[in-house]
Parts: sequence; C-alpha cells; structure tokens
Amino acid sequence: MNAFSKWHYKTEHTKEFFNLMESRKPEYLLIDFYADIYLGVVEIEQAFFTYNAKFKELPPLKNAKTVRRITEDFDSYFKIWKEYAESFFQFLQREVPLCKIILVKARFEDNFEGGSSLNEWRKKRNYQAVDIERLNEIWSNLNGYVEDNFQVQVLDMTKKTYLLDNEHPWGKFYVHYTKAFYHDFLEQLITLTQKND
Repeated sequence: MNAFSKWHYKTEHTKEFFNLMESRKPEYLLIDFYADIYLGVVEIEQAFFTYNAKFKELPPLKNAKTVRRITEDFDSYFKIWKEYAESFFQFLQREVPLCKIILVKARFEDNFEGGSSLNEWRKKRNYQAVDIERLNEIWSNLNGYVEDNFQVQVLDMTKKTYLLDNEHPWGKFYVHYTKAFYHDFLEQLITLTQKND
C-alpha cells in the first residue's frame, strides 16, 4: 500500500477530519461527491466505512458482509446519504460556523485527449468499465440536493467538457483530467474567494 492509501485507510478509521476541522477552523472547505458515488460504503457496527477495493483484505472491510453502492440501489443509499449529509452540515455549522463550504461540481469523463476511451482501455485490461452517464446523473442529483438544502458556494466545473490526461501523475482514471481542468479550477477558486473578501 502506498503512502496515500495508508493515510486514507488510517483517516477513514480515526475520522480525524472532524478533530482537524475543530482545531484548525479553516476559512474554506471544498467538497465533492466522487467517492460517495464511485466507492460505496460498508456498514460495520452501525456505522459506515468508505469502501475501497485496496482495503478489502484489511479489517474492518475483510469481515464486511455487504458493500452498498449508490449505483445498485439509489433509493436506500440516498436515504442513508441524506441523513449523513444532514449530520455533516450540522457539525460544520456547530463547530466551524465561519467556514465557507464550496461545493465542487464535476463529472466523470471517458475520453482522453486524442479521442481514445478509458472504458475501452480498461476493458482491454480486464478492468471494470463504468456507466459514465449514470454516474454523472447521480452526481448531479447529489449536487442538487446539497445546493437546495445547505448553504454552499458552488465551483462549477461542469460547464465545459474536460478530457482525461493519458499521462496523469496519478494514472488513468475517470476524474484525472488534462491540465486545463486544474487551471480553470484554480481560476474559479480564486474568483470565488476574492468575492468573499
């Protein structure tokens, strides 16, 4: 397991994010729902743990009976997700009321610069391909729910189509875009934060 995966596994167990938010009281928090859609969760002792196949042989995932995925049972997953979203935003309001929440609206992409398809690349290597249209529909639903129910600012990366980077430092993946995405993202973030000053 690489350093990032170890950190991810540890922080998923400790939920240290909440303590860090309380102690550091950041001015901004950026959120998106990539992991909620792509990874799913497992229920362990009446709590939920983000599922990641990298961790499937480690406790507590090793003993988990069921992986819940939003793509397989949207209604029941969304019901649970809404409860936890409500709890999360209540925590933020209570513990870091001055923190501005920025919802990053993005989407999954299948096409690389040059026209090839990530799904096709994955199929040739016997990796699972995904239904990009369905995932993006779900992402839009989650974004819409949060926009309608909580006080957030929006950084909208869905207005343009961004292609995937064949040589991305983190590898080929559905949210590993070309540099244009990151340039536009940073530009929008600067504009948003300057409006708040």
